[in-house]
Amino acid sequence: MRFFRVAGRWLHYAWTLVLEGDGNSTLARLILIGGLPLALAVLGRGLEPFRSGEALMSYFPQKDMADFAELCLSFLRPNALRYWLAPLASLVWGLTLAALYLQDAYKFERFGQALNYLTASLFGSAYPTLTVMDGKMVTPDDELTTLESIGGPGYLEVRPGNVILLERGAGPTNVYGAGRYFLRRFEAVREILDLREIYRRRDAVEATTKDGIGITVRNVEATFRVDTGRQPHRTEIEPYPFAIKAVRAATYGRAVDEDGNRVDWGDLIMSLVTGRISAWVSRQRLDHLTAPTVEDPRAALRGEFEGADFRRQLSRFGAELVRVNIGHLDTPGPVDSQRIDSWQAIWQLQDKITLAQGEAVLLAYEELGRAEGQAEMVKAIAKALEDISPNAQAGDMELSRLVILRISQLLDTMSAREKTGEPKSPPTALSDPKP
Repeated sequence: MRFFRVAGRWLHYAWTLVLEGDGNSTLARLILIGGLPLALAVLGRGLEPFRSGEALMSYFPQKDMADFAELCLSFLRPNALRYWLAPLASLVWGLTLAALYLQDAYKFERFGQALNYLTASLFGSAYPTLTVMDGKMVTPDDELTTLESIGGPGYLEVRPGNVILLERGAGPTNVYGAGRYFLRRFEAVREILDLREIYRRRDAVEATTKDGIGITVRNVEATFRVDTGRQPHRTEIEPYPFAIKAVRAATYGRAVDEDGNRVDWGDLIMSLVTGRISAWVSRQRLDHLTAPTVEDPRAALRGEFEGADFRRQLSRFGAELVRVNIGHLDTPGPVDSQRIDSWQAIWQLQDKITLAQGEAVLLAYEELGRAEGQAEMVKAIAKALEDISPNAQAGDMELSRLVILRISQLLDTMSAREKTGEPKSPPTALSDPKP
């Protein structure tokens, strides 16, 4: 049993080395495929009789060596071409059919592209090279290359500021940053991410408040990048840090649109930002957004993006937020008009209350001044009467009090008519009041 296990491992190794491997394996395939026509030619020539090498006996002391030399020289004669034609034709025909199949399967524009891929895969000759820069693969002639359509074998040169994820078969194989790498057969680039800071802008984000009023958030700007993991700062050794987990999350956490196409990673992250804005606005009332009394709504909205919850949401898509800028909140025209009318009514009411309070105070001061004036006038008349007759009798004093009382009544009557707006009547003669 052990013998069979060891033999099986060696057979698997030989199979992988000869049929699937790259590098040194291509030399083994070249020897195998190139030696096959030679073996067939030797076999065909060996099955036919050939003349003895007696003519070469002068060059070779032994007859067996002379016969072998004659056999080798027989392949160089014109009549020996029949031994080469069939193997070489089979080899050329097989390579041509294989290249035509590749051209049809992968939609190559030229037959030479398919043939180059085939010879590179079999014999390791002229491996293609592709450059990755600015988040995309750059080809010299802007035509589809085998590294883009099929994958390896070939070399991939990744410029600084980019990261790639490679796949082979049904799963990922490697994640590479800047450098030059060899792609194995059928190992293709699944995703290219730009490690620089990515900027996105939305001129308008529509949202609805808690009380059902639609508003527009203007000039929303966001800057983000691939999650850097445990190395958040750039260094001279690693100017563009990234986390392998974040690259895989950005690749396989991608959404698709209605047509089944994968959404751009930057647009996906920007949609998370705008969705967060809409969700926050839906929890607020319009008065809190347009007429705040405690905190600035824009500052509160920016605080939503600094929380750990939103950062965890971004990390599931391999992103890291750098900054967010919120423009201004714009309400619809009818809403603005209604709010202006409401504010105008409130201020008009306040103005009327203030005016009424002022008029009331004015009337109070007028009444107070009139009362004080009447009192001063009565005092003056009384004083005059006392000065006129200092030695008056008791009857005269009674008459003075009656005169003062009549004058007070007259002043009260005039004051009442001024309040009611009645015309003033001329003063009547003083007379005794009725009992």
